[in-house]
Amino acid sequence: MKNRSYIYDLLLFALMALLVFGMIGNGAQPARLFILAVSPFMLTDAFRRSHPSAYYYRYECFFLVFWFLWALAFFYKAVEEEESLKHLIYLAIHILGFFEVLWAANKAKNPQQSIKYGWLTVILLSIPVAAYEFLTDFHLSMSYQDTGSTLYVNGIHIERPFASVTFGNLNSYNTVLCWALPSLFMCNLYPRSKWEQSLGFILMSLTALIIIANASRGAILCLAVMLVTYVYAYYKFGRNRYLLITIIVLAIGALIYFLGEIFLLIIERFSNQGMSDDGRTENLIKGFQAFLDSYGLGIGIGNYEPIMGDVYRVEFAAPHNLLLEVLVCFGLLIAIGFIGQFVRLARMSLRQGTPYNRNMLLFCLTAALFAGIIDSNYLMKVPTWMFIASAYVYVDPRYNQIIDNDNRLP
Repeated sequence: MKNRSYIYDLLLFALMALLVFGMIGNGAQPARLFILAVSPFMLTDAFRRSHPSAYYYRYECFFLVFWFLWALAFFYKAVEEEESLKHLIYLAIHILGFFEVLWAANKAKNPQQSIKYGWLTVILLSIPVAAYEFLTDFHLSMSYQDTGSTLYVNGIHIERPFASVTFGNLNSYNTVLCWALPSLFMCNLYPRSKWEQSLGFILMSLTALIIIANASRGAILCLAVMLVTYVYAYYKFGRNRYLLITIIVLAIGALIYFLGEIFLLIIERFSNQGMSDDGRTENLIKGFQAFLDSYGLGIGIGNYEPIMGDVYRVEFAAPHNLLLEVLVCFGLLIAIGFIGQFVRLARMSLRQGTPYNRNMLLFCLTAALFAGIIDSNYLMKVPTWMFIASAYVYVDPRYNQIIDNDNRLP
């Protein structure tokens, strides 16, 4: 833990902050290019001497290398070889990125703060673009959804303003915002200064506003559950509970006043559909059937859309479920290993962690569970892996350099 350098704090910050560029560059996204640029330094350092993170995270090292080799071994199943090869390359890059976060965290002076500021930068830089989209209905070229988008409710089309920023669609942007919520909660519950506390409240309010304005049921459910965990942590560890209640009442009132029509739309969707969705249900049922038909080995990397669409006749072949995606494409062994990572997080926090680590465990597990049912193709997107790596640093008590009881929210 000696010879720490702020260079690695900057590296951690950059790994998170570059996520704001989303799908710009398509396969050659800035976040992926940065991961590739850093990887020679990480690999050289890892092979030059025994690095403590390699021992401490030996489960992750073994499992993720095994995951890649498993995907490579079943490449022969590829329906569209070019697409599967692309997914295989992305998987390798994202695994490298995951290891880079752990490697840099062991060398950084304040890794938790560096990661936090990286996620806050993503939110801060994306909000102006999102606001412009809502106000003008003009969207960037990488958006899959067109200007003038509508939502079909009760037999009529209702205009649906949305923001996708650089992430392709509103679900992907909502997911990134939900991945960032634990960092926002950390900023609010454990601020380093009054201005950071104020910034945290402002960004959390604007993030909630965007998620609600995008009117995605999965994202709103995730936001609601995440806010419940935040209120629980604040009420248990915060010092001014009446302030919290006042802020919640004022925030709800402001949202209803300024987003009245959207609230009516959301209530209408929930009252008519609840959380049910024929497309998601079909993917869940037929996806599990594909898993069984593969004898639990998985249908192969990059094959979800072609196999589920052509063989199982799924109308909209998008799983909208992170765990289902892992299970169907990679099989039971990889799914168990993937869940094992989160079990490891829980053990780190509950056995050796402080109340801070247990709070971050609660926030991160909640985000993983509920944000994991908003989008699709999670594994092919850098934010998913950066979120999981961030969770390791937040939950691991070895990185608690600056967190103490005196830094709690006043």
